[in-house]
Amino acid sequence: MAPPARVTKAAVATETSAFLTNVIRARDLYTKIVWHGYTGTTHVNATKLGNPDTRDVAQFIFFEIAAKFEDYAKFVFQVEVRAKLQITATRSTFVMGDLDNGLNNKLGWGSPQRLKERGYNLFGEKSFFGNLVNELGNPTYKALVSAHTVRNRIAHDGGAAQTKFVKLLEGDGIPAAQRQGMSVGRFLRDYPTAAQRGNRNFFLYLGAYEDFANKALAALP
Repeated sequence: MAPPARVTKAAVATETSAFLTNVIRARDLYTKIVWHGYTGTTHVNATKLGNPDTRDVAQFIFFEIAAKFEDYAKFVFQVEVRAKLQITATRSTFVMGDLDNGLNNKLGWGSPQRLKERGYNLFGEKSFFGNLVNELGNPTYKALVSAHTVRNRIAHDGGAAQTKFVKLLEGDGIPAAQRQGMSVGRFLRDYPTAAQRGNRNFFLYLGAYEDFANKALAALP
């Protein structure tokens, strides 16, 4: 029997390039619409976009790129599984997921904690994902944790998603009066308030996605 097809650096580079292009696109859309967007039927009656529109746009764009990050993270995790175990792409889904159901019920690929835990359980610390905190550095890792919390809050009203989002706001030192009724779009667009607008949470999280992708490309397969 022939050995399984080897996953190549070129394949990882292609997927990484596509993902990073999406990050750049998300950043460009944000600046065009959130910072510079106008509404109106002609230049005569055009008015600059304001709240809640710009906050909603920030949230929509972020949710889309967070979904793309989840797909990319799952792909590079699969790369490490295939490379270390020398198995096919089909077989790797049952190693990454459930023995009888593959990835059908396996979620959370955008969560750095779950990625680290799954990598460690499979390969220990001598792997990119098993040693994810050190591979990425603590600032990027923590930013990815926060980004996943924000992503879940967009996807789910109330419950655990809301509780974790409130804890994130508290951890970021946002006063209680400002936390009350805080929208995700506002958090992404306006915080940290002391930072220049190009260094606020939307851009912080996209930067963490980029850092993850560049370091995954360097390390894998």
